[in-house]
Amino acid sequence: MKKFITILGAGLILFSCGEAKKVAAETTEEKVEEVTPVQEMEGYIHYGVESVPTDAAISMNDFSTAFANGATANYTLTAPLTSICAKAGCFVIVTMADSTDMRVMFKDHFTIPTDTEIGTEAIFTGEARMDTTSIADLQHYIMDEMEGDDVSDEKKAELQKRHDAVTEPEIEPVFIASGILVKG
Repeated sequence: MKKFITILGAGLILFSCGEAKKVAAETTEEKVEEVTPVQEMEGYIHYGVESVPTDAAISMNDFSTAFANGATANYTLTAPLTSICAKAGCFVIVTMADSTDMRVMFKDHFTIPTDTEIGTEAIFTGEARMDTTSIADLQHYIMDEMEGDDVSDEKKAELQKRHDAVTEPEIEPVFIASGILVKG
């Protein structure tokens, strides 16, 4: 009798697992809803949560002048991409008129393709501010830049030197973009 109950119990468990797989398979076959882009502009691909007001875009030279006092404000900028997070495309770097790099982070953690070419023109909108970046975050960002398959050994060596040279937090310009148009 014990063997019968054991076999019956095992059979019920196996049967229920099979049903769970069947239900899981049915739920994964839901229709994929087509997403309408937030903004369409010929020659550009939009990423982010908000449209980019291209008529308000200023150059990095004009931005550098306007942001000279470091006061937090909203801007729409046009700039070539100097660097892209090679790991996930979760941030880009642009170079300001005074050769200072500014990290452009993406609001709500959207990303751009990691294979976007360096030097590609982008128009982005959001908030610029001065912020303190910790040692750990600075090193993390450098490591993210280093991880891509397309990163040359020379670039990796340069990034490793920068990583090793980080010894204290930095107060630096940061841009939180709510939308970006990437020339494509």
